[in-house]
Amino acid sequence: NYKQKIPMKNTLFILTEDLNNGVIQSQVFGHIDFMRKKKISNFSVLYCYWSEVESRSSLEKIKFLKKINKLNIYSLKIFPPSLPFSLNLNQDLILKFLLKKNINFDFVHARTDLCAVLAKKLKYFFKVTLIWDCRGYAPAEVDYNNTYFKSIKKLYLHYRFRQASKISDKVVVVSTALEQLVKNTGNLNTYLIPSVASKNLFFFNPKIRIKMRKKMKFNKSSIILIYSGSFKKYQMINETISFFRSIYLKNKDCYMIFLTNDQKIAKKYISGIRNILCFSVKQNEVNDYLNAADYAMMIRKKDLTNKTASPTKFSEYCLTGLNVITNSSVIDFYKFRNKVENIKDLNSSDIKVTSNIKRKNIADFYKQKLSKESFIKKFETLYE
Repeated sequence: NYKQKIPMKNTLFILTEDLNNGVIQSQVFGHIDFMRKKKISNFSVLYCYWSEVESRSSLEKIKFLKKINKLNIYSLKIFPPSLPFSLNLNQDLILKFLLKKNINFDFVHARTDLCAVLAKKLKYFFKVTLIWDCRGYAPAEVDYNNTYFKSIKKLYLHYRFRQASKISDKVVVVSTALEQLVKNTGNLNTYLIPSVASKNLFFFNPKIRIKMRKKMKFNKSSIILIYSGSFKKYQMINETISFFRSIYLKNKDCYMIFLTNDQKIAKKYISGIRNILCFSVKQNEVNDYLNAADYAMMIRKKDLTNKTASPTKFSEYCLTGLNVITNSSVIDFYKFRNKVENIKDLNSSDIKVTSNIKRKNIADFYKQKLSKESFIKKFETLYE
């Protein structure tokens, strides 16, 4: 019965985004932590940046992230991707850097289409498997940027999307719409894994709920709405505030909590509005606030950006048994509407406190659908 212990694989995770971003904390470092705990893969991280000014806070955070995650994190300055011919130069830079560092890896996990094309020479030189983490459709997101030459930028990003798809061995897609866009490029080796959260980090606990509501001086009958995330344009914050105000007009014992790192921007939005609270909290504190709330807000515009998206916040909300006030823009999640009845339309006027039993039922349902743990088999096949 002796079973030989197979050594864990090693993965190099490449990213270029802000390391202080809450999404990066959950989707990158949370993912790495989960994969290591489940003995699926070990990880090293390569953080590429091109502007020292914009990346200063990320570079300062590396030492802390290394320590807290017990992880090797390397930083490398590359040429700005907007620079002509930078792609080839950057591919060479990354290859030379990794040859010098002598890092051992079986997989390259590229966080975006940019990272996937940057890893092209690594894939062929080291003969490793390239996994592209495709979490959105970049050409559609151009509409949310204040930028010139939008049509040219869209064409280039469409080309880069196709290139990333062609060179990747495996593609993680977060929605059925995104899966179709990848398959249209000819790559059929897709792994549909929505943006999920761990049931050990997000869960419903009546004791936490009582403690948090007491701490914030809410009544038992108070209705608490919550939003967790950035204040970016596509998050439709004005519409979220308008919805809260319409509820507040009918019920003065009603509060709105915003959990965001964008504190400066948030203050401009909520200044002078009664019963709105705003906090910047650590990732491991979010669950406490979600437990205190009754309804979560997730309003998105009906467009290609949101059709292809999979917001992690939805998984986090549902794993804590929250009702979610939303619209049908994030199609894959809207399909759960009739299964457990926690998805409420924007025109919903039936806003009341949910019983603990109902909260627990909602949380239990989503543990099977949107927890990291429910996708363990897919993760295992991804890194084999």
